[in-house]
Amino acid sequence: MDFTDGMQQASLPLGLSFGLAADKNALDNYSNLTEYEKEKLIAESKSVKSKDEMQQLIQRISDGESMM
Repeated sequence: MDFTDGMQQASLPLGLSFGLAADKNALDNYSNLTEYEKEKLIAESKSVKSKDEMQQLIQRISDGESMM
């Protein structure tokens, strides 16, 4: 059985997913972004090379500075 039938495949990188799950404010801010802004953040998160860089990205989202 295909549980993704009719649904888009999840496209969030694992590190970004975990980071958003661990920071409610970041998750709330992320959910309020436009699809374009989300796509840009996803692309940025794919170029992250370390845990520290991902934490900095999550902190920017949490602070509402993700698109600056």
